[in-house]
Amino acid sequence: MRLRRIRKRVAAMVVTMIAAVLVPLAAQAPAHAAPNVAAGTTAWTPQIYPLYSGEWVKRNVSSADRNAALALCAAADGIACVSVGQGDGKHSVFHLFKCDTRSLSNFIDALAVLNNQTGGAQVHFWGPRYQVYIPADDTIHAVPDYATYDFNRLDIC
Repeated sequence: MRLRRIRKRVAAMVVTMIAAVLVPLAAQAPAHAAPNVAAGTTAWTPQIYPLYSGEWVKRNVSSADRNAALALCAAADGIACVSVGQGDGKHSVFHLFKCDTRSLSNFIDALAVLNNQTGGAQVHFWGPRYQVYIPADDTIHAVPDYATYDFNRLDIC
């Protein structure tokens, strides 16, 4: 009888020790795009942080309307407009003008940028492996998905 209790205690201790190791490892796992249930199981919500006063994002822009939304967004001088896919065939279009470095999340595909800033300011995306500079030439520039997925920072100066 006593041997049975010892075995149960040892088994409980082993389970506790395994949980103590695995739970912190799971918390350190790389984050993936969280599904946006309202938009469908394959959708995600791209974010640029921070957005400053006067900057905005327009969500759920169709693929057919993306380029027009970028052009409309960048109609004023001094504006950088960034469009990125949401995974459901729609795009989020960000209207940015404050010179600063920002963090990106859920930037996974269909990145396009129209840079209409003045003074030759560039839009600079970078991550651990790739970086891209977008010139201020009032032209829509598409960025390959493999690079977009790597980006975690943006600077618009």
